[in-house]
Amino acid sequence: MSFRKIKYAAAGVAVAAVVGVTAALSGCTIETGRPRARITVEFNGTEYVTDFELYRDMYPQTVRHFIELADEGFYDDTVIHDYTSNDIYGGGYKYDQEKYEESIGGGSPEDYLDDSEIYLEDDYYALATREDSPITPSVFDDAGYTYDDEGNMLPEEGDALPTLYGEFSENGHTVENGQRGAEYGSLKMYYSEKVISDTAGAQVLVRTGSGETLLREYQYNSATSLFAIQTSASTALDADEYATFGYLLNDDAEAVLDSLMDAIDDYIDEEYNSSRDFTVNAGTEIDRFEQVAEQATAADFDLPKLAIIIRSVEITRY
Repeated sequence: MSFRKIKYAAAGVAVAAVVGVTAALSGCTIETGRPRARITVEFNGTEYVTDFELYRDMYPQTVRHFIELADEGFYDDTVIHDYTSNDIYGGGYKYDQEKYEESIGGGSPEDYLDDSEIYLEDDYYALATREDSPITPSVFDDAGYTYDDEGNMLPEEGDALPTLYGEFSENGHTVENGQRGAEYGSLKMYYSEKVISDTAGAQVLVRTGSGETLLREYQYNSATSLFAIQTSASTALDADEYATFGYLLNDDAEAVLDSLMDAIDDYIDEEYNSSRDFTVNAGTEIDRFEQVAEQATAADFDLPKLAIIIRSVEITRY
């Protein structure tokens, strides 16, 4: 299988090369090293409002991407589509109560995840590639590039791909003075496994937060909108291959997340024999962009039988 190369119209989208004073985000004039996000999650009729600190000083591309999507309301009224013992995953599927309950109750959860009105990859694709896209490109087709006076590669803006540069060590990203490890309440961008046999042909150009251009494998630079919230002390996600870009703001935020997880545990104790009974396994396809990955990659998600809903993601400090 080979890597299909396609050019997307992304010219005219400004790229912030360094963290500093800018007017790029929602009319704000100052970007801080540690923005904040407020995520409101609803479960069983109760809302849980949790504040997070985003580490732009360590993961500038990832944090900017998350903020740009949040400012567009992209995450509002989405559902946790994968519930595991260590992490909960969201950001890719809309919540529709009637369809959700019908799919779960009818024993066909795949129907929900494969519903074109529910999964958001097409919406993300349209948002990322439109002429006035609010999404700053960081990944580019390697079909064409020029060089600056110092010999650095300059990707063509029109070759932008609708994915995100993976800011983790296995992908050439370094954090000065070392990165903070994953922990309870961490926010992480999700990079799915890819079915790509010709990895040598699946190369892309990536633009780092410092403006450097690198040649890297597509599979490590393929995130769209999916992210995870770590809900245990440990995680199955390797820090070397995932960007851990946010943490609980304070003890109050931790207490709210505790309350949410306690509510889920209480519900499971009352309704089911174990946490495994609380979920239903749903097979689906991810990375549906045929232009980027020739073969859609199959995935198994543990969909909660009672929806865990992300009602909103709001940026409270830029």
